[in-house]
Amino acid sequence: MGIDYTFKDVVNSFNTVREDIIDFTSRVFTILLGPLLIYGIYFERNLFSIMTIVNTLVIISLLLLILQKLKLGINVKKVLLLFILLYCNLFSIYNLGFFGGSQYFMILIFGLTTFYFRKWFALCINISVVVYFFIFMQLYTGEQIDYSSPPAVMVTSKVIWLADFLLSLIIITIGGYAIYKTFKSYSQIVREHVDSLKKFNYTLDNLPIPVAALKENKQIPYFNEMFYKYFGYESEEIPSFNHWLKCAYPDQKHRTKVGESTEEIMKKAFKLQKQLPIEYHDFKTKNGEIKSAEVHHTFLGDTAICAFVDLTERKQKRRLIIETMMQAEEKENQRIAQELHDGVGPLLSTAKIYAHSMMVDCNCSDKTLYGNKLKELLDSSIKELRNTINNVSPQILQQYGLVSAIDSFVKHIEAVTSIKFKFAAKPLNINSPLIELTIYRAILELINNSVKYGKPSQININLDNINDTLCVKYKDNGCGFDFEKKKRTGFGLSNIINRIETVGGEFDLISSLGEGVDVNICFDL
Repeated sequence: MGIDYTFKDVVNSFNTVREDIIDFTSRVFTILLGPLLIYGIYFERNLFSIMTIVNTLVIISLLLLILQKLKLGINVKKVLLLFILLYCNLFSIYNLGFFGGSQYFMILIFGLTTFYFRKWFALCINISVVVYFFIFMQLYTGEQIDYSSPPAVMVTSKVIWLADFLLSLIIITIGGYAIYKTFKSYSQIVREHVDSLKKFNYTLDNLPIPVAALKENKQIPYFNEMFYKYFGYESEEIPSFNHWLKCAYPDQKHRTKVGESTEEIMKKAFKLQKQLPIEYHDFKTKNGEIKSAEVHHTFLGDTAICAFVDLTERKQKRRLIIETMMQAEEKENQRIAQELHDGVGPLLSTAKIYAHSMMVDCNCSDKTLYGNKLKELLDSSIKELRNTINNVSPQILQQYGLVSAIDSFVKHIEAVTSIKFKFAAKPLNINSPLIELTIYRAILELINNSVKYGKPSQININLDNINDTLCVKYKDNGCGFDFEKKKRTGFGLSNIINRIETVGGEFDLISSLGEGVDVNICFDL
């Protein structure tokens, strides 16, 4: 996993040595520029002239900058240097024009203001200096003002040539030192980055869990040895997240669904630089194993370090536990149903016979009335008992199959409500009684919820085999509800989802207030 080093790193390296460079500049100015200023004082020979006073102030400023015992802040140092450079530049242009080395001071002013002052202040200072230079050049060339000394004399003056040499030496020395210190600091930062990266990669390489790096552009620049052992893919086979999806989810429909949901989550995660774990279920490894994993993320700018925690064994155990509980529950329901049928049923039937005999053999009008009431009550009891037996253990499901069981329940509900049902089912090829029972329980719970809460006028139920997938579609036109809120608080709804997902199905519900309920349930047969 690599790191990009850009111009920003060089700028940061310069910032670490800014004060060191400005201290060096002060010493160079004092050593090389100081003699020129002293010569100016000597040449003027008037201790009370403006030039002598300012030159003296400049020399004092330089001495202040190089005194090690005097701890001046970098802001004070840069202001003093700017004052010295501006004075030297303006003075040389005013007195000597082009021959005074003003161009050298302009270069130094540009460098100082660019790297040590705010950009708008630097821009204003540099524009002002350039405008000042061109104004005086125009005045000199237009012969509106005269040089303090004739140009011919200045060209042949050894002092002028010496000054130019010293100023060139100042620029070269300061520039070279600044470049040297900056890139030395940069090299140190790079070494620290590399050492840190080596330690980081060593840690990732030796983690006992699969780890991969995912870039914001979906590239996978790195994964460790455990990732290779877990998935079985080489880096050339899965250079990006989309390549991994294609390998892990061969089914295009499933792959599209997982890819779209993950892309939306990760886009937000990179923006916020945090994300809760994401679960990937039933993906394929290179050797054909079906696994599930939970992915935890650590964000480093445009890179997410993804750690995979295997859920395969945990999910299998959870599924086995729930299947065992469901089978035990069904077995217990069958036992209770058998006891009700074989124990309570005959007693109630016998009571009905006695009531019938009493009604036939006795002419007493009161006893006839009581007998009729008793017969009506017993008929209702037997009917209610049969309903209870069917709810506890759906014998019709065992005897006639899923379609007939649902159709019977729909007709029973339709007879006592004003809801219109539209139930359609094509021939189904279900080899798992557990899936049949799960679908039956889910549809009964959905119908009960619609009748109890939704108040729909129509319910549509459709069962169909599409290729090797069993699809169940349920839709009502009731008042609907907040699905996310209900999923957290409604036991019946969470129980449906848990049952379906445990036996390998997918549950998708769309609903909102006033929009009814639309449910899709799919099983891979």
